[in-house]
Amino acid sequence: MHTSLLRGLTTAAGVLAIAVSAAAQGSNDCATATVIAGTGTFNVVTTGATDSAQQSGTCPTAHNDVWFKWTAPSSGLFSMATCGGSSIDTVLAVYQASACPAAVNLVGCNDDACGLQSTVAFSATSGTSYMLQVGAFTAGQTFSGTFTLGVPVPCGPSSGPDVITGDLLDILNVAPVGGIDAIAIGTESCNLGTAVANWIANTNAHPVIRQNAYRYKVISGAGRFEQVGLSWCKNAFSSLQNSLCCTCLPGGDGSHLGVGCSDPYGAGLNGDQTNPEPNWLINAHTGVFTYPPGNVAVSGAVARRCQIATTDVENTGTGTRYFGEGQYVTADDSAAGNQNNNASYREMTCASGSFTFTGTTQRQLPAIRAWAVAESGVTLTDVQVPGDGLITVGSKATNLGGGQWHYEYAVYNLNSDRNVGSFSVPVPAGVTVTNIGFHDVNYHDNDGNGSANFSGTDWVGALSGGAVSWACQTQAQNALANAIRWGTLYNFRFDANVAPTSGVTTFGLWKTGSPASMTATGDVPGASAFSNFCLGDGSGTACPCGNNGTAGRGCANSTFASGALLAGSGTASVVADTALLSASSMTGATCVFFQGTLQQAPVVVDDGLGCVTGSVIRLGTKSVASNASSFPQVGDPLISVRGALPGAGGTRYYQCFYRNAVAAFCPPATSNRTNGVVITWAP
Repeated sequence: MHTSLLRGLTTAAGVLAIAVSAAAQGSNDCATATVIAGTGTFNVVTTGATDSAQQSGTCPTAHNDVWFKWTAPSSGLFSMATCGGSSIDTVLAVYQASACPAAVNLVGCNDDACGLQSTVAFSATSGTSYMLQVGAFTAGQTFSGTFTLGVPVPCGPSSGPDVITGDLLDILNVAPVGGIDAIAIGTESCNLGTAVANWIANTNAHPVIRQNAYRYKVISGAGRFEQVGLSWCKNAFSSLQNSLCCTCLPGGDGSHLGVGCSDPYGAGLNGDQTNPEPNWLINAHTGVFTYPPGNVAVSGAVARRCQIATTDVENTGTGTRYFGEGQYVTADDSAAGNQNNNASYREMTCASGSFTFTGTTQRQLPAIRAWAVAESGVTLTDVQVPGDGLITVGSKATNLGGGQWHYEYAVYNLNSDRNVGSFSVPVPAGVTVTNIGFHDVNYHDNDGNGSANFSGTDWVGALSGGAVSWACQTQAQNALANAIRWGTLYNFRFDANVAPTSGVTTFGLWKTGSPASMTATGDVPGASAFSNFCLGDGSGTACPCGNNGTAGRGCANSTFASGALLAGSGTASVVADTALLSASSMTGATCVFFQGTLQQAPVVVDDGLGCVTGSVIRLGTKSVASNASSFPQVGDPLISVRGALPGAGGTRYYQCFYRNAVAAFCPPATSNRTNGVVITWAP
C-alpha cells in the first residue's frame, strides 16, 4: 500500500536509471557493490547470496543480502522501498559510505512498512555516496524482484506541522457510578505536514487529546444526532515514530513527531486521571493552553473521563448508533493554519453498557459528519469565524405526516474560542410552531473558569419576531454561562405545520468581537400554504352593523363578539392532500364550506362580509357541534378532489357560511360568514 508514497522522476536521469536497472541486481560483497544512479525501479536478485558481516545493529539482520552503491543526485529526502517488488519479508538499510560500511554509518533501516515489505526514508546530500543493503528477514530466504528509489510524496498538502487523528484504537469501559457511565478512547496521531511537530513533555509545547461520544437515534419519527459525552484532555508526553498514515521520515524523537510519523496512545493512557488538561484552559483555535493545569483533586473511576449518562446508554442494533471522536489540539499545528482537520470519528457498538469500535476511522472528519451518513437529507454547512475557529451547522426537516414537519438542528463548535451563545431559525407569518426543544452535553469535574463547572442551564426557545430563537446568558451576565464551547455539539428542534425550504439560520458568537453573529444555510420552514383574508375585524371594510370581530376573524355574531374563525392546516398538495378547513365560534346547527377561484373586495352579505367569487363550488354542508365544524370529515372527499384542483395546483379561496341563532341580532339578517382562507396548492 505504500507504493503510492513513492514517485520516480521523469528526468533524463530517471530514464537512465530505469534503463540501467536491467543489469542492477546487487552484489553479495559490499566491496564490489552494484553501482546505480538516479531514481526509479531497480532489479534485485539475492539468489546465492550469504549473510554480510555488516549489519545495522538497529533493525533485524538482513539475511542473504546484496549491496548497491548510489550517489545522491540532489540534496533532500529520499525513500527506498520493496513495497510491491517482493513476495517475501524484506529488510533494508542505508549507510552514508562509499565502501563497506560500519554500523556507525547507518542513516536509516526498516523491516516492515507496507505489510512485510520495507520502506526506509533518509536525508541525502548531493554528490554523497550511500551504500544500500537489501536482504530477507528470514535466514536462508532469497528472492528475485525490484526495489524503488525516489523522492517521497508528502502525506498531505499542508505545510508546517499538521497533526491529525489518524486512528481511534480502542475503548476503555468504566463501571457506572451514580448514574454516570464513562469511557476513554485510544488515539493514534499522524503528522501529515512538512515539519516536525512539538511533543515536549512537561510544557505546553505538546498536543492535548480530547475524546467525545455521540448518539444517533430516531425519536417520534425523526432522527436526532446528539453529543452524549465529553472528556477532559490528555496531555501528550512522548512520541513514537510509527508509520500509520504514511512513510515516517527522519527527524523525529521522543520530543518531536517526525514528518509522516504517527504516535499511538491507548485508551488507558488517554483515560489518565492524574494530570489531564481541563477544557476551559485550552484555546482550541490557537492551540495555546496553561501548563501545568493546577487541577483540583477528584476521585472515582468516571472522573475526567468521557462521561455518558446511563440513561443515554442503550444497546445498538435496533436503530440506535454511537460514534466516538478524537481531537488533537497543539500550538504549532495551529500556528501553521492546520487546526481544522484534527478531529476524526469512528462508529461504536454498545452491548450491555460496554462500547467497542466497529468499522474504520474516518480521518479528518469530526463526528457531526456521521449524521449525514446515518440519515439522508442532512445539510451540513461549515462556517469559518474570521480570526477564530470553525463552526458546523447541521439541519434536517422530516415529514411526520398529517401536515406536520419536524425541524432538527445541530450546532458543532470544532475550535472556536469565541463560542456560540444564540441560535435562531426564521419562521414565516402564519406558521404554527410546537414542541420547541433543546439538548446539550454536560461539563463535569469542575471543568470551567476558576475550576467551577460551566452552567448546565438549558437554552429556552420561543417563537417571537418571525423566528424561533434560543440563547444562553451573555458573557457579561455569567462567565460560566452554557455557551457552545469548543468540541461540543448542541441541538435545537421544533415541529411546524409547513414543509421546508432552503433558508438561512443565524448563530450569535458568545464572546464580544466582530462579527457578532454569522449565518448558515439549511432547512427552514417555508411560507405557509394557508393565509387569512376577508377579515371582519375592522382592518378593512367595516361589518354591516358595527359588529366588527377581533384580529384575523370574521364579523361578530350574537354569541361570539370576537367573530367566527376559519383556519387551514395540513398539507396543501394535490398528490398528498391532508388539508383541513376548521371553523369555530359559530352559531346555528349547520354551516356551508365553499371554494372560489377568485377573490373580490369585501362586500356586506347579511351579518358578515363576502369575498369569494369566480367559479364557486360548495364543498359541503356540515353539522355544527360545540360551535365548530370542519371539512373534510370522515367519508368526505379531499378538498383538492371536491374542489377539482388541477394536477399543477393553484390558488383557491375559501369561506364558511353559517346561521345566526338570534334573528334579532344585527337585523334583519340571520346569517354570517367566517373570515376567508387562501390556500396555495402545490402539485
